[in-house]
Amino acid sequence: SDRKHLLKEAEILHKARFSYVLPILGICNEPEFLGIVTEYMTNGSLNQLLHGKDVYPDIPWCLRFRILYEIALGVNYLHNMNPPLLHHDLKTQNILLDDEFHVKIADFGMSKWRVISMSQSRSETSLPEGGTIIYMPPEDYNPSQKTRASVKHDIYSYAIIMWEVMSRKQPFEEVINPLQIMYSVSQGQRLDLSEESLSMDIPHRVLIIRLIGSGWAQNPDERPSFLKCLIDLEPVLRTFDEIAMLEAVILLKRSKSLYESRCICKSGKKADVEQISLNIPLNPQEETYSGSIQCDALPLRSMSPDVSRLKSVPKCNILSSELYLTYIRILFFLSHKILHCRIIYLDGNSGVLHSLSSQSTDENISVTQSAKLLEHPYSYFPSSDKSISGASNSASCMLRSSPIPSDFVLETIQQNVAHQWIQSKREEIIDQMTEACLNQSLDALLSRFLLMKEDYELISTKPTRTSKVRQLLDTSDSQGEEFARIIIQKLKDNKQLGLQPYPDIVSNSLRLHL
Repeated sequence: SDRKHLLKEAEILHKARFSYVLPILGICNEPEFLGIVTEYMTNGSLNQLLHGKDVYPDIPWCLRFRILYEIALGVNYLHNMNPPLLHHDLKTQNILLDDEFHVKIADFGMSKWRVISMSQSRSETSLPEGGTIIYMPPEDYNPSQKTRASVKHDIYSYAIIMWEVMSRKQPFEEVINPLQIMYSVSQGQRLDLSEESLSMDIPHRVLIIRLIGSGWAQNPDERPSFLKCLIDLEPVLRTFDEIAMLEAVILLKRSKSLYESRCICKSGKKADVEQISLNIPLNPQEETYSGSIQCDALPLRSMSPDVSRLKSVPKCNILSSELYLTYIRILFFLSHKILHCRIIYLDGNSGVLHSLSSQSTDENISVTQSAKLLEHPYSYFPSSDKSISGASNSASCMLRSSPIPSDFVLETIQQNVAHQWIQSKREEIIDQMTEACLNQSLDALLSRFLLMKEDYELISTKPTRTSKVRQLLDTSDSQGEEFARIIIQKLKDNKQLGLQPYPDIVSNSLRLHL
């Protein structure tokens, strides 16, 4: 069965112990509840580090190279396991950072979990991997074409991450239509490698551009192995001494501390961590602690350090007695530390597993940023900086202006009506969506397992209504047609007349609930 397969996979992942791979501490196995407990990462994700420029105005080059080197070490270790463990969803959101900003690769080997958990929550024609298409090689765009699992998938994703780390830009952020990205990339176009994106100040810039270009090559066979990347990056890393690396880490810690201090001063008081919960109950009036309940009804703040309360927590099958003690400690301090974890629910009626991922923090109130859709690649790289600039600018223009063949569009256009409508009405929705409509949309998306808890946290912790709506629409970009339909339905239900005319669609999930 799928459950047995997933438990077996969790056991394999438990054995994947390596310095730069996020360890699985244990599992919680119930008939309607399958959870994974992992180590807690205080500095969030690489995505937060790169794009949280208010928090981290500057990231020293030495630390960027160390991060890239440690990612390559972690994935190379997984690829050399017996049998090899392929990640196939490598992205900056899955690269977590510990206290000292060392890398921990997360969600590795979870492709089976994702396929099962999303099978009921996304339309059949939604984009592959629900929005992580920016890190996906073009040979995997068509899910109907069965391709042999390959280590070359991960090296392509790594090339995109290298570009993102060095540029601190969201790949293809100016492109709205994901179909345009898919078509352009499938035609061999990639991200800009000119000075505009990759500064001339980058140490060993020529080497980096060569690695990026070979990593996202159109032909998978032309992409290097992670071992080759390590061989090229190791001499570069040696050029930075330990003092410089230590100073870089201290700089980031100081930047984060200063940012949090400013936030505290603005709010007038320190945020209460007990109010930051990844498991917001859909009905706050019903707080029950049965071992078979769904997590939506189990607020984390209800789990106090009182040991007597632990008897109501679901019984767990932990992979070893040592891990069992670790898990008890985790539950004991759960009101103070919220873990990064992936929870998988088994629907008792349909027999379908649903998945929720979450990561929040303790009093630092930094929440993992969700995947942004429009981020992407390139396979062609010239030999000189001048030719790089010219070819990159040319490719960028081609990406924005090259027409998409009608047969490429017709396969998906009818199934993306809601998504396209939201894109076209984006600014109007941000201006007009009321707080009540926003909250109803979030509740509906949560109840249908279309919205991850980490995404909910990212939206709900924004300071203003407009910033919350903007984040909801950013999340919608990466979540597919069904997600967009529910937002539109809630706008119609709340009589947001200024957005008329609405597209003639009804959510599949809403049909089931009528």
